[in-house]
Amino acid sequence: MTENELLLNGTIGQILSAVKGGNITVEGTVRFFIERIKKNNLNTFIEIYEEEAVKKAREADRKVAAGDVRGAFFGIPFALKDNIAVKGHKLTCASNMLRDYTATYNSTVYEKIEAEGGILIGRTNMDEFAMGSSTETSFYGSTLNPWDRNRVPGGSSGGSAAAVAAREVVFALGSDTGGSIRQPAAFCGVTGLKPTYGRVSRYGLVAFASSLDQIGPICRSAEDAERVFSVINGFDKKDTTSKEVEKYDFTDYSPKKFKVAVSNDLNDTNLNPDIKLSLSNLLNDIKRDGHNVEGVDFDFSKYSVPVYQILSCSEASSNLARYDGIRYGYRTEKYDSLFDMYKKTRGEGFGEEVKRRILFGTYILMAKNSALYASSFKVARLIRDKLKGTFEKYDILITPTTFNPAFKFGEKIDDPIQMHHSDALTSICNLSGNPGISIPAGFSREGLPIGLQIITKRFDEKTMFQFAKYLQSKSNWHRALPEE
Repeated sequence: MTENELLLNGTIGQILSAVKGGNITVEGTVRFFIERIKKNNLNTFIEIYEEEAVKKAREADRKVAAGDVRGAFFGIPFALKDNIAVKGHKLTCASNMLRDYTATYNSTVYEKIEAEGGILIGRTNMDEFAMGSSTETSFYGSTLNPWDRNRVPGGSSGGSAAAVAAREVVFALGSDTGGSIRQPAAFCGVTGLKPTYGRVSRYGLVAFASSLDQIGPICRSAEDAERVFSVINGFDKKDTTSKEVEKYDFTDYSPKKFKVAVSNDLNDTNLNPDIKLSLSNLLNDIKRDGHNVEGVDFDFSKYSVPVYQILSCSEASSNLARYDGIRYGYRTEKYDSLFDMYKKTRGEGFGEEVKRRILFGTYILMAKNSALYASSFKVARLIRDKLKGTFEKYDILITPTTFNPAFKFGEKIDDPIQMHHSDALTSICNLSGNPGISIPAGFSREGLPIGLQIITKRFDEKTMFQFAKYLQSKSNWHRALPEE
């Protein structure tokens, strides 16, 4: 494998071994990816930390020369979505409201990766305050899908997914509130993980909907996703939603027979025929390998979107009330009164999608409508119970990640109902707290990536990774690269 081939398609473990063996330099690796970001011009990054990254790379090379190589990500370039805090760097959430805000502390996930030797390349583009499914709502402009620049990369973690797909970093972190890691991973042909709620610290993540938000990795493969997850998971006393469970450690792939449930969403008339064909062929391969595969009735996909919208927008209305022009963030220049300042600041600072969700959430939280909020929690509990029952019999639940491949720019931005439908299959995991991972599962006739979603019971990421690694051992879809 040449150096270019290694950097473009090597695993974290392979790149790390090459660094330790002196076959490649850390500075050369960092410069390789930074130049790709500039050359590709996909608007994946809001800011590149070139000077800082190169300085850290040179320090790492000096350690290699001294034989002092430590850490699971020593010298590995990575990126963070622009809603994950790094002290001393801008933290804008791709919004005019926070365009001049600088983080005053580090997120827990960043500190864990940095402690393992990872080198931060920059902050990636996203839908404003993580509200969107296409990265079209960013104050800094849309990110382009590297497979087709006329199409969206998905969202809200579209910048992170496109950066990994275009091989501008080795891995990136995103946040997932209703599918914002898995949906763009499917659209961009990469692997994206939403861990069990509470298994990865949210400390340092700017809140959208606190009961649904979860940080997770976007990677080239399930193996890499497991490696990143093994570092960032774990209890954090600074996060009140963090769960005290045994820390997950990276495991070797061990072949076994799985009991696989297939959601009846595979027969939904709204499902793109190319996705149905690809997943049907994959299921046939699984059966031939001797795994038990059975269809199950899972009727909650049609309820997941309205329930997700009610809960997420209600929480967004509450969480975003803090942006009032008084304490931090944008403040309008001209106003006649305190109320006028609030109105103009929020009207000018927030984009249209964010304002729409705040208004909808505020309406839901009005006293006469509060029953909608309470009822939505009841439906979320039913989804959680349904999944719990499914995993009493099966190891795995398979669904498509999305109903369609990546759509064109402007196609859905003015149709919120259609845009929200992008989250129909992924938001189930956010409502239930279950882990879910999207892996590449083929291509449409137009050459667009197709994603397969794997769901397991809560805190059973091990089974999920084992099954995902089994599937990726049988295919090369996760190694496919977009044309440059």
